[in-house]
Amino acid sequence: MKTLLHLMLLLAALFSTLCQAQFELSGPVTLTLQDGSQQQSEFGFAFLQHEGAYQFRLGPHQMAVDEVPKRYTLALMLNKDLLVWARDLTKQPLKGFDWKIGNHHLQLFKQPMKPSRPGDFVLMIDGLRYHFVEGRQAQIHFHFDEKGVTEIEVEAMLQPKR
Repeated sequence: MKTLLHLMLLLAALFSTLCQAQFELSGPVTLTLQDGSQQQSEFGFAFLQHEGAYQFRLGPHQMAVDEVPKRYTLALMLNKDLLVWARDLTKQPLKGFDWKIGNHHLQLFKQPMKPSRPGDFVLMIDGLRYHFVEGRQAQIHFHFDEKGVTEIEVEAMLQPKR
């Protein structure tokens, strides 16, 4: 009987944790297109229970999932015309963006540098600067837990010495 009680308490604790595993992060983003025009959009993340099942929302896309995804990766490609492609955000080449996602702030902008860097682009994430590496696709990894974004990790970009 005592073992059954412990088992029921353990199941209740696991179930209550799973029930609380939800988040919704708005993601207002301003895209600066190739011609200099700006476009307002929304690209947030959400993990919500809907009709007894879990849904993960990524910008305009939504999919059924069993658990919180471990991560989402946004790829940034610098082309030969020195414009950036971020296919998940827009189907057009970019000169930059300003994106707020939860408590995080991501910016991509051009800034002449000495020595020059590929495209002279700066990616700024929560105050940390990154630069493209010529010929490499940059990746921004958003790591999740039950409460939202736990970490933003950048791959294939240089971070200047402080």
